[in-house]
Amino acid sequence: MSIVSPLAGKHVVVVGGTSGIGLAIAERALAAGARVTAASRNPGRHASTMPAGIATEQVDVTSAASIESLLERVGPFDHLSISAGVTALGTVRELDADRARAFFDTKFWGAYNGVRAAADRIAKDGSIVLIGGIASRKHGPGRPTMAAINASLEAFGKANAVDLAPVRVNVIAPGLVETPAFDDVPEDVRSRLLGQYIASVPVGRVGLPEDIASTAVFLMSNGYATGSVVDVDGGVALT
Repeated sequence: MSIVSPLAGKHVVVVGGTSGIGLAIAERALAAGARVTAASRNPGRHASTMPAGIATEQVDVTSAASIESLLERVGPFDHLSISAGVTALGTVRELDADRARAFFDTKFWGAYNGVRAAADRIAKDGSIVLIGGIASRKHGPGRPTMAAINASLEAFGKANAVDLAPVRVNVIAPGLVETPAFDDVPEDVRSRLLGQYIASVPVGRVGLPEDIASTAVFLMSNGYATGSVVDVDGGVALT
């Protein structure tokens, strides 16, 4: 007897969906039978690597008007995932308020814009999945801004699970995941971070985008999951 995927025939919109974690979520949702739209600031840059069957759209998450236009263009949708973000590294000595604010503008206010635009458009039995990070609770040197952004996203997700019900809202808190977000990190810093993480984490490896994507699809598919913060961190929170 064949089992029909809960995402079969559903429309999944992935903001930040043309690279890294977002692309992995788009691919996993497509494999589960969903119709998928992947949106990013510059989708053309990734056109040659996008799998057949995934529609692409342009969006700037820092602009409320841009994300509202996106959701208007794509038509009815059932699930929204927002994974647009940057790696906010630097102590308060190194990051002034303007630079720190720019990280918030993309990851936190980008999620805010997306959730607000989706609130009256998403299917009532649908869901929103936000991508935060374990830095909200597992603190390390040079990550105060990242910690603050991810902690804000966790609280924001839980509050919206109440306010937007019956739409479900969940947050994934990944550990260190090797994605293009690290491309802008100096090589010596990147190597040090990866080496320290691998040495300390119980699973003995860095996360892959697919590790997060499988959790996102689970949260979209499970109609009883809402208001959750799911750690997918290789056990680093235990160390």
